Amino acid sequence: MHQSTKVICALAAAAAAAALQVAGALRGQFVTHLDAPIQVTLAHQNLSLVCKVTYQNTPTFKNYRFSYYHIDLEGRQSPSTFTSCRTSPGLENQTHWELCPFTLIELHDVSATGTYYCQAQWSSITKTGSGIFVLVRDSGYKEPPEGPKKLLLLTFTGLLTVLSILGTGLLLWKAKKQRSSARKLLKQKAPGRAGGSTGAKPDQAGSIYTALQPHQPDAYDCLRGDGGRPAPQGQRREGPEELNAIYENF
Repeated sequence: MHQSTKVICALAAAAAAAALQVAGALRGQFVTHLDAPIQVTLAHQNLSLVCKVTYQNTPTFKNYRFSYYHIDLEGRQSPSTFTSCRTSPGLENQTHWELCPFTLIELHDVSATGTYYCQAQWSSITKTGSGIFVLVRDSGYKEPPEGPKKLLLLTFTGLLTVLSILGTGLLLWKAKKQRSSARKLLKQKAPGRAGGSTGAKPDQAGSIYTALQPHQPDAYDCLRGDGGRPAPQGQRREGPEELNAIYENF
């Protein structure tokens, strides 16, 4: 079985045991783990844990032996290690509890990974805790050496510089292309504004504007007549032929 699968199975077993102990803890003798059910530590480091032993404060149960052991990922159980607890006085025939700290000092490598159990032994009964799963790792995070770190920094800086130069060159090329297109467009439109085939010639435009301007008063006087006033002496009234000749001249 793969080691990761074994770790998952051990975690599930520890969680189920903790749930059963919480659900079935009745008044009497039992052992409780006070730390988190999952612990992670590095090899060659100590790990301190604490268990609590609860019992009836009677002469029968005052004396007990506290120990701990572990079961590895292969299912092998280690020998029990006995240690002392912090005893304290309590009321006679009442529920009493004591703290039992212990330190794991044999975590040499990953083979120490497993579930660790607290155990209290009386003359007639033995109680075991739900267990704490301890994951032992060979090493933690290590910073990369100084040489590769500097090389990575220089590579990243150089890449940013090249990208900046390429981006600037692309922007300048686009701007130059747009200016060239604008100049070509202006050259194409210039002949039309200078009097090309599509525009009106200057002399034609001048004659049109001249025809639209008001005529001199004497010409209007000739066209509209004297308005019923008698013609000055020495002048004759124009007849229809003369008026037609004037219109034709205009």
